[in-house]
Amino acid sequence: MVSIHEVRQGHLGVTEYRNGGLALNEFPGGIVTNGLPALVLIFHPYYAPSYEMTCEGLARSNGQLAWQVHFRQKPDKPNELKSYQSGIHGASYSVSLKGRAWISAKAIRIVRMETDLVAPAPQLLAEHTAIEYGPVKFREGDVNLWLPLSAEVYFAWRGQQVHRRHSFDPYMLFTVDDKQRISAPTIFRQSEFTRF
Repeated sequence: MVSIHEVRQGHLGVTEYRNGGLALNEFPGGIVTNGLPALVLIFHPYYAPSYEMTCEGLARSNGQLAWQVHFRQKPDKPNELKSYQSGIHGASYSVSLKGRAWISAKAIRIVRMETDLVAPAPQLLAEHTAIEYGPVKFREGDVNLWLPLSAEVYFAWRGQQVHRRHSFDPYMLFTVDDKQRISAPTIFRQSEFTRF
């Protein structure tokens, strides 16, 4: 489950839960791959100014025409989207990203995104992520959203070479609806009250 909310003006908080919790011990080797849903936020107006972006022209992705956009974290801007942590209580390291996104020329939606590290981090020599996006129709209501369909992550961490494939199917949509009804108070006659 992923929760995205505005923590304060100009900053979004993204929290991931697995099996009812953070489930950090469920990852092979104790190495957690978090942050995949947040990568698309590189293009959000809050974070886009932290990246240099260049349109490299039209290309093909999954058989459709797409604008290929290269992005790279600016060296003078802080990275707020991706970090690595050494153990549950260990130090956390922010990593700067570079990569490409393929944006559908027809629908103006990201269909594929790939990221790499700008430079190695402590104990993390390399990391490559490739995410495929597409339409998801939910059974509940008439809701269609454009979401990640799958992701592949490759990284070299503490001398280990790791490859992980994530599939995000089946999706479930959770919403909270709050409705308030205000009406005139009911007027009771004295005879309707019960005496104790």
